[in-house]
Amino acid sequence: MSFGISQSIKSRAVQVCTPELLNQALDNANVARICAEIRDGWEQKMRGELSAEDFETLKGNLKKQLPILTPHATFKNGRRLNPEAIPSGLSIYDLDHINNPEGRWAEIKPRKEQLGIVMAHITPSYEGLRLIFIIPRGMDLARAQAWMAEQLGDKAYDACVKDYARSSFVVPREYVLWMDEAAVFAPRDVTPIV
Repeated sequence: MSFGISQSIKSRAVQVCTPELLNQALDNANVARICAEIRDGWEQKMRGELSAEDFETLKGNLKKQLPILTPHATFKNGRRLNPEAIPSGLSIYDLDHINNPEGRWAEIKPRKEQLGIVMAHITPSYEGLRLIFIIPRGMDLARAQAWMAEQLGDKAYDACVKDYARSSFVVPREYVLWMDEAAVFAPRDVTPIV
């Protein structure tokens, strides 16, 4: 099954993501510029030059300009709506508000195959790590999230990620810590939503 890609979080229109579309998005100069602006704001916040509230406002406004992926699903009629979801067999797992996403990835990386991770990247805020992984056979989206939390020893995972229409902001290629493109786009046997 496939997953989707869209121009922004504000758009409900989603098309099937191809390797070409994903690579174009990862290499897009505008994506790199927006994420650099967010990172500059993050660094200003870390130095005490920007309040946490001002950083959240800046980050929110800039992220709205980024394209998105919908790793959980693609959608009938090309509209990002849960009732129209066609599951991809993939799930997103967010590790939020961590100071060293690269260091956390270094801890997880030796288990990437065991955990079915097909992509790992730093989030646009530069305060988190996002994992895209293959849902283990027999699990639904919610159970897969709980399973990954157990595997990582994460007691405070983001339970709202079990929504099929959930999106993930595209980041520049330099934020991608790991990607197995063949596995990202491999066909999977998933039971569609009825």
